[in-house]
Amino acid sequence: MLTIHQQVLTRDGVRRYPRVRIPMPFGCSLSSLTTRWWFWKPISDVGVVYDLSLHGICVSTEAAIKPGDRVSLALRLSKGTPPTEVAVATVCWTNHPFHGLAFSTLSQSSLRQLTEYLNFSDIAKE
Repeated sequence: MLTIHQQVLTRDGVRRYPRVRIPMPFGCSLSSLTTRWWFWKPISDVGVVYDLSLHGICVSTEAAIKPGDRVSLALRLSKGTPPTEVAVATVCWTNHPFHGLAFSTLSQSSLRQLTEYLNFSDIAKE
């Protein structure tokens, strides 16, 4: 597993890692890694991905997550392929129902899948 060190914005406001706006948003599932004492099993929910980079994601979900929470993700990048797994992502910001998540732990195969999706997709980068 890779641990990714995330930088937010530089002083001039330019993103260090460009993100890709998804013209046809796709689904994902989220599982909370933050322990809540009143739940006996992991909390799972679904979401819709609106933009993506190798280091983070913007997702719309009704999940009860807040900045600082850690979640795992399964991204459905394309039909007919297994989901891309993100072992650990940290919630950076929320603007209900949108949430910005920074990837913290990502496997080599997941990084390769994301890279291929971003490189081979016919989507304009911001």
